[in-house]
Amino acid sequence: MDDANRAMRALETLQDIEPDRDHVEVVHEDAVIAVEALVEVLDDEQAAEEEQDIEAPDRWDDDEDWDKALETARKKANVPTGKGTLTTKLIDGRSYYYLQWREGEQIKSQYLGPVEPA
Repeated sequence: MDDANRAMRALETLQDIEPDRDHVEVVHEDAVIAVEALVEVLDDEQAAEEEQDIEAPDRWDDDEDWDKALETARKKANVPTGKGTLTTKLIDGRSYYYLQWREGEQIKSQYLGPVEPA
């Protein structure tokens, strides 16, 4: 079991505990906050280790245009390099690329450009 899984297991265990005294409750809340922070740091480290650039799709002839669109999307969404995957969405009969990533329980996305660039 890796560190991230251990931290998640610890967090789940702490969240299941129902403290019965005020001072224990405060210590418990502090522990939950600390383990949540640890989980986030470990997740970020794991994402950085798995970091891979999203390469330009075949239909994008110019790699520089693709890199610029990807960089712009990351800046707008405040998403670090290495986080996120490329997805396509069909809207009004046309396909578009989006950068998609997870923030907690939510899946977020940021527009990149059309599948068929002009």
